Amino acid sequence: MTLQDIIAIAGLSAAVFSAVAAAFAVKQSKLQRTTLTKPQLIVSNIGISVERKPNEVFSLLPKDDDHLPYFQVPIKNVGLGTALNLKYSWDFDYTIALDACGFSKTNAHQMGAMRSAKKTDRIENSVYVEENEKKGYSFFSFFKNGKYAGFVIKKSYIDIEYIIPITQDKNPTLLTLPYLIPILTFNNLQNFSSDPHDDFEDKHLGTLRVYYEDISGCSFNVKFSCKLRLIKYTSSISEGIEAVYELNLSRVHKTFFIKKLLNIIDSKFILPRKRF
Repeated sequence: MTLQDIIAIAGLSAAVFSAVAAAFAVKQSKLQRTTLTKPQLIVSNIGISVERKPNEVFSLLPKDDDHLPYFQVPIKNVGLGTALNLKYSWDFDYTIALDACGFSKTNAHQMGAMRSAKKTDRIENSVYVEENEKKGYSFFSFFKNGKYAGFVIKKSYIDIEYIIPITQDKNPTLLTLPYLIPILTFNNLQNFSSDPHDDFEDKHLGTLRVYYEDISGCSFNVKFSCKLRLIKYTSSISEGIEAVYELNLSRVHKTFFIKKLLNIIDSKFILPRKRF
């Protein structure tokens, strides 16, 4: 190998090294820009105290009822970038929850039947559900113990324009949790044993879905699993039954869905083993 060949190889190696270094620098710069603009949202847990109220439509209701038709769930941005155009929704199976609480669906609103005593007997423990797809609302009308209760559920919320990082503002943004979701779950779990902590399991309340964008226009779709956890339970003759629950929200990672999908595929397509 001549000296010229060595010089050529050295020059080519230097050029390749420079190209690799430049590509690595560009990648690191892009990663840094992404980190600086990417929001990171976390949802805080909330505590809910309930007490027994007999002869009402729902026998377990929040103890400190401020007459709001919803609960407030704090959400914070712990990332470095601002979350824009945020919208969210709560996935909850109302049909299963209504059946578990003993409500049967009726095809007509109960207010029309309440004028007749005979018809009133037939609509006891009933719920009338009306869907307004155009406005994105669901209307639930309950009738039990001779009393009526109505709830309006918004299917999705799009009223949050931005959430800035907590380094700029530590005050959380409040999400709206429809009142009916935990109320149905409370009343589904109201039959406790002598010590409910022995056999109480966390109750799944569905999924919180959050959609948002960063400043560069990239879209994000994150999910939070919602569970109801019993924290405290007391029962006395004078004060009745009181309980404190914690609404626990944990982020669902994509790997969870990948593993679940693989398990489904394995269960459906795995070949049976031959026996010899």
